Amino acid sequence: MATDSTAISNLSLARMGQELIDDIDGTDILEEKCKLLYSQCLEEVTTMGPELGWKFARRRKRLDREEMSITAIALLTATTVTVTAAHTLVEGDLVVIDDTTSYDGEYEVLSVTGTTSFTITATFVATETGTAYWTSSEYSYRYTMPTSLRIVSVQSGGVEVTDWVREGVFLLTNYSDTDLDIIYVQSITTTTLFPPHFTRVLVLYLAIALHYNITQDLKAIQLLAQEYDYAMSKAIAMDEREKYVKEFSSSWVDIGNKTDTIE
Repeated sequence: MATDSTAISNLSLARMGQELIDDIDGTDILEEKCKLLYSQCLEEVTTMGPELGWKFARRRKRLDREEMSITAIALLTATTVTVTAAHTLVEGDLVVIDDTTSYDGEYEVLSVTGTTSFTITATFVATETGTAYWTSSEYSYRYTMPTSLRIVSVQSGGVEVTDWVREGVFLLTNYSDTDLDIIYVQSITTTTLFPPHFTRVLVLYLAIALHYNITQDLKAIQLLAQEYDYAMSKAIAMDEREKYVKEFSSSWVDIGNKTDTIE
């Protein structure tokens, strides 16, 4: 339907009765406005749509529970020790230390002395190795998230997990499995991957944004908004239709065959 972001912008401008642009990366005022609003509108429309996200932008990934390998626990002062481990902790985080002889338990991170060490309050006994896990008073575990616009599903062994929240680049949960499967919406900028029904919605959404910025024509905006709502509902229906649904058939049995399993 549209080969690139310039073509999509021109479709929006044409709906508005505006002049077309030569290049969205150009330097005139209209080109700069299109570039600015295009990126914002693309992410917003990609985030909207079906409950599980647009199929072209939907991705799946298995996340491993965050685990920090401790290579050494060493004396710092009479009441503090330095834990050497590659980590993403910050001062004030709670951390669980495990697999040691003398330091197993929950601690508050006193200070972060780099990406490979932090300090806790503990009496030094001996230099040891072990494992550390982030924790909190509300959620026990966390998983590092891929870059995404929206998380739409979290599962373990095919079973939906409902006890989770996204905070920053992490997914937090009390679910104790060592790995989780997620479905998420990724930011896609390659226009050749856009299905026509998505492009139509994006064109209308961008036209509304450009109208607000350029003409302030409220009547035209209202009409476009109504068309956008209709196009969005139709696009969601078309997107959801693109899947195979297995139908049950009894024709094998109807012609006299058996369903017994051969041992």
